[in-house]
Amino acid sequence: MSTLYRRITLQLPDHWTPEQALAVYDLLSDLVDAIWNRYELPLIEQLSGELEPGNTAQRDLFDFDDSIPF
Repeated sequence: MSTLYRRITLQLPDHWTPEQALAVYDLLSDLVDAIWNRYELPLIEQLSGELEPGNTAQRDLFDFDDSIPF
């Protein structure tokens, strides 16, 4: 199973102020940027290896057999 598609459920504190929540958001955003800047090429290789090779067709977004509700 790919780690890209794993879901993680986190419990966030209810007592954070908006300023504290923004500080955590900024920290995580900076962390994402730092990781990407340091590991960009290996990350791209890892992510592209998880895609199905040769399948460039867009997946159907809707089931066209369904009736239209309007």
